[in-house]
Amino acid sequence: MLKPALLPLLWVLAIGQARPDPSAIILKAQALADGGQLPQAEQLLESALRDSPNNPDLRFSLGMVYLRERNWEIAIENYQISLKANPRQVRTLFYLGEAYFMNSDFERACASLVEAVKVAPEDAQVRQKYGEYLSSRLASRSEGLRQLQKARQLDPHLPRVDFDIGKAQFDLTDFRSAAESLESELKARKDDGEAAFFLAEAEAKLGNWQKAQTAYEYALAHGNAEAPAYYGLGRARVELEEYSSAVAPLQKALGLRPSLIEAHFQLGKAYQRLGRRDEARRETKLFAAMNGRIDTSQESRGAELEDAWKRVKPLLAANQEMQALEYLAKLPEVDRANPAHAYYLLGEMYFSLGRREDAKRELLAARDRSPDDPRIAAYLGMVQLASDQIDAAEQSLHAALALDAAEPLALIGMGGIRYRQQRWGDAIPYFEHSRTADPNTLLLLCDAYFRVGKREEGLLTAEIVRAFGVDQPTVLDSLHQLLKQYEESKTRP
Repeated sequence: MLKPALLPLLWVLAIGQARPDPSAIILKAQALADGGQLPQAEQLLESALRDSPNNPDLRFSLGMVYLRERNWEIAIENYQISLKANPRQVRTLFYLGEAYFMNSDFERACASLVEAVKVAPEDAQVRQKYGEYLSSRLASRSEGLRQLQKARQLDPHLPRVDFDIGKAQFDLTDFRSAAESLESELKARKDDGEAAFFLAEAEAKLGNWQKAQTAYEYALAHGNAEAPAYYGLGRARVELEEYSSAVAPLQKALGLRPSLIEAHFQLGKAYQRLGRRDEARRETKLFAAMNGRIDTSQESRGAELEDAWKRVKPLLAANQEMQALEYLAKLPEVDRANPAHAYYLLGEMYFSLGRREDAKRELLAARDRSPDDPRIAAYLGMVQLASDQIDAAEQSLHAALALDAAEPLALIGMGGIRYRQQRWGDAIPYFEHSRTADPNTLLLLCDAYFRVGKREEGLLTAEIVRAFGVDQPTVLDSLHQLLKQYEESKTRP
C-alpha cells in the first residue's frame, strides 16, 4: 500500500507525464510554420503523433506543413490518414485536392473536390477551387466556368472569383464576356495587374487597341512587368500607328524573353515605318528564321504524359514492366487504335531514365506492332544513334523518312549522323527542314554553317540559339566558345 506522504508527489509526476493537448500542439506548430520554421513544426507534430498516430487533426496539420514544403506525396499521405478517421472533413478534402493538383494528378484532385462539394454544396470557396481545376483543362473548361459562376452566386465577394471567371471565358474565346468579368475584378481589386493583363489581351482580341493599350500600361504599372505585357503594349502601339513609342516595349519584351517570336515581326514593322530599314531587315529575317519552329526536345521526355510519369517511374524502378504497360495502355492520352502506342511511350520513359537497351527493346516491340508509324521508327533511330549504332540508326531514320519525309526527329537524326561524319553541307538541310527549336541541335547547325563558309547564316542561327537557349547556360557557353573560335580564325593571316 502507498504511503500517504507519497501521494502528492505521484500526483505531480502524473500531471507532468500527461499527454499534451493536441489542439495546443497544433496551434504551436502553426505558429512555427507561419514563422518559417517548417522543420520544427514538422518535428513537433511527428512527436505528438507517436502517441496518437491516427488523430485526424494532427494528421491534417502535418499535411499542411508538408504542403508548405511542397512535399506533395507526404502531404497526400497525411490527408488520407486524416480522412480515414473523419471522412467528411471539408478542409481536408479541399487541401487533399490541392496536393493532388500540385502533384500533377488532375483526376484525383477533381475527385477530392467532388467529395468536398457533396459534403458542403453551399461552400463558395470549395466551388471556386473545383471550378479552377476544371478550367485548367480544355475538355472540362465549360463545366469549370459553370462551377465558378455558381461560386460567385453563393458569395459575390469571394476573392478573385471574377478573375477566375474572366480567365475561363478568355480561354473559351468569349472575349467580350471575359472583358466584362475582368473589369469587375479590377473594380474590386485595383492593384490586380494580372487581371489588367488579361483584360488587355481580351480587348486586343476584340481589336479595341486603344483600350488594350491602356490596360497593358495599367498591368505594367501594377506588378505585371513581364515579357507578354511589354509585347502587348508594343503591338497595341504599332496597331495605333504610334511606331516610335512601340520600339522600347518591344525591345524590352525581347530582352526578357528572346524567344518571343512575334515581337521580332512587330519590331520589324515599326522599324520599317520609321525608315530604319537595316534594323527592319534584321528583325524580319530573325522572325522568318524562328517562326514555325517546334520544340522537338519534348519528344525525348514524353511531355504529353507528364501526369503518368510519376506513376510509371516507381514501377520501372521495381522492374514491374507489365504493370507499367497495363497502366499506360489505359490512359486516355494513348491512341487506342494504335496497339504500339503504349510500348512507344514505355520506350521513351526507359530512354529518359538512361536505360537504352530497355528503350530499344520496347521500341522494337512497338515497331513490330506498328511498322507504318514514322514516329516510332524515328525515335528508335535516335536511341540507336545515342548508343553509337550508326548503321542501325541510319536504317531506322531512313525508314521513318520514307513514311513521312517531314518527320522532325528523323530529320534531326539524319542531320546528326551527317554532322558526325563531318559532312557539314549534307547535315544543314536535314537540320533546317526539321524546323526544330531545340538549342542543342541549332548549335550544331550554327557550327555547320560556319564550317562550310556561310558566315551570315551562321550568325543568324547563333541569334536563334540565344533566343531558344536563354535558360540553358551550358548551350550559351558553348555558343560563346564557338563564335570566339570562328572570330579568331577569321583574323588569322
